[in-house]
Amino acid sequence: MNQDGIDLNTLLDEWKYDETDNVRRVNTPEGREVIQVRLPLGVEQYEIHGRPDGERPGDKESWYHFYSDLAEKEPWNFALDPDDFEKLKNECLLYYYRYLLFFQIREYSFCARDTQRNLNVLDFVGQHVESETSASLEQYRPYILRMHLMARALEMVEDGDEEAIRQACALLESGMHDIVELDPIEGNKVFAHEQRTSLRVLENLREQLAEMLPPDPESELKHRLEEAIEQEDYEEAARLRDRLANDSGLEA
Repeated sequence: MNQDGIDLNTLLDEWKYDETDNVRRVNTPEGREVIQVRLPLGVEQYEIHGRPDGERPGDKESWYHFYSDLAEKEPWNFALDPDDFEKLKNECLLYYYRYLLFFQIREYSFCARDTQRNLNVLDFVGQHVESETSASLEQYRPYILRMHLMARALEMVEDGDEEAIRQACALLESGMHDIVELDPIEGNKVFAHEQRTSLRVLENLREQLAEMLPPDPESELKHRLEEAIEQEDYEEAARLRDRLANDSGLEA
């Protein structure tokens, strides 16, 4: 049966689709901040705070908040059944869509917030669901960690402060170590792929940030020493070792 409805062409004509500029952060007439995404045939809208779709399951901020409150009140009588798990899993997907948008528009603090939230859900599910079931979420931990670390690092270096860049590089190095130390999921190709990819991406970002720092004479000498050894130029390698051993040589 046909129903009367609102013609969306007015909105769509006002905001023409452009794949290079299709995300915006705006204030609604009610005073809420939202993210809007222009698609070829329509518009998606995400709340900035709370659940991306604005729903409040069980009058809580999210299903994660709902179940974690239950677990805290009655830990002796709490368990997640398959339906509970699916609700949490689907909810993580909503936050995934939103933190990708935050990253795209360089709202790094919000991206870090939402990735941390999903990491908390993975921890919670791991405590209350069998490992065989929780693996369908846990397999994405390396990726979520990667996005979390990138968002935090990029937020730190926005003002170009040298010390902040050094701290961001240290954060990425520590995060890469954490990803290497993650408990593997035996036979899970997604986890293995995301772990490898995340380490490569984070190392590339760390190198890019390190290039923003002023030259370090000692590091430069060590790099030249490594090159001399690789080229079997042992005379040059010996000379560089002497310079490294002599503090005054760093000023030469």
